[in-house]
Amino acid sequence: MHLDLKTSLMLRLVVGALACFFIAAGLALFGTYRDVRQVNARVAEVLVRRLQIQLSHIESGIDATTRFPDFDLVSEHLQSAGQCVQYVGPDGSIVRSSCIGFNRDIGTPPAWFGAISSWIPAPQADVVRPISHRDRPYGSVVVTTERAAVFAAIWKEVSGMLGLTALVIGAICILQYRAISEVLRPTKDILAGLDRLGRGDLSSRLPHFRLIELQRISETFNALAASLERTTREKMQLAAKLVDHREQERLDLARDLHDELAQNLSAMSAVAASIEATAEAECPALVPEARNLSQISMAVMRVLRTTLRALRPPEIDDFGLAASLAVLARDHEQLAGGGLKISLEINGDLGALPPTAASHVYRIVQEGLTNINKHAHGAHARVDLGFRPEAGDPNTSERRWLTLTIENDGRGAADSGMAAEGNGFGLIGMRERVTALGGQLDILDLGDRGFRLHAMIPFEVPARLAQ
Repeated sequence: MHLDLKTSLMLRLVVGALACFFIAAGLALFGTYRDVRQVNARVAEVLVRRLQIQLSHIESGIDATTRFPDFDLVSEHLQSAGQCVQYVGPDGSIVRSSCIGFNRDIGTPPAWFGAISSWIPAPQADVVRPISHRDRPYGSVVVTTERAAVFAAIWKEVSGMLGLTALVIGAICILQYRAISEVLRPTKDILAGLDRLGRGDLSSRLPHFRLIELQRISETFNALAASLERTTREKMQLAAKLVDHREQERLDLARDLHDELAQNLSAMSAVAASIEATAEAECPALVPEARNLSQISMAVMRVLRTTLRALRPPEIDDFGLAASLAVLARDHEQLAGGGLKISLEINGDLGALPPTAASHVYRIVQEGLTNINKHAHGAHARVDLGFRPEAGDPNTSERRWLTLTIENDGRGAADSGMAAEGNGFGLIGMRERVTALGGQLDILDLGDRGFRLHAMIPFEVPARLAQ
């Protein structure tokens, strides 16, 4: 169980106060036993002197032997409630005993107090004093006090202390709670700053605090947040440069293939057709080879068109991102031979995306569907794109979020090879692109129920375009 700082401090204060109370109660218990023993010792000393005087009177003939021991007069004035006085003869037998009963209805402590006291080892309160006359032993006097009477005396002393302790603890708790609440009020700002930082708001900063300890926390937090923001920004810039450089390489390669290889293949196809026409008239045996050469050049041309489409789909420039994604989904369904059904859901106008962001989004979807086709072997896949608008003036340019979700019902991402490197495909390539756009990418492995890829990508766009 987790407690906040104020409650924890209050509990510690209460525990400390209770510990002090129990220590004081323990001291009171031992002090009471000491006082009872002193009273018993005083009574015993008086009785011993009284009996020694009686022995002297008996020796002088003033008193009768049959009246020994006579301590009624003394015990009536000295004995207290719950106290017993016994005369034990030289042979160890109890010759006479006098006890004053303890009224349990008056000053009886609660049962819980008695139960606690019974567990505490108490010192001996009984007193035994020997009686002698002219160096001859005449037994002993034993003075005892009933345990219930001792507990009643202890409770009488502790009960007042208990009420005072409860009052003091309550007052201290109230004052301390208010003082601690005032002192710890800045911790709300610290927790709020940590929450914002945990949600990815690296611009979060803590204010200045009056307390030195909290100010040190604020300075350290702000320094770490600034360093993290700077490092993240540099990482995003580096990732953006790397991804943009990769895209530029794709464009350059696509342009070179189109300008050089495509033209040469077209020329090869034309030459093959010319050879076939000439061979029909002059050397019919070469016609099959000429046709084979023409077919080979056409096959290479088809492969080249597929490669060029993968390097730079013309639909993005000509028809926009939505149309390109529809064509991409259809191509992957055909590639799976009808074994995969892809559902494409677009909520909002993707034309609001900047061209660079649109290209990266296309590549992320492309890489995700490629991995599904190659590794997941699912029957259904879903691609969902939408916008998360923020409150603001619709005529101003604001920060918007594009949400992208790709999920399938095949094998999970953990064993689907999504982290494979090479040619920008896999989880690494997708993370690089999302990072380059300043977004966040989460992969949820659903085990036998497939996996879910969720990306949040920020961009600047007039809010009216994202409606």
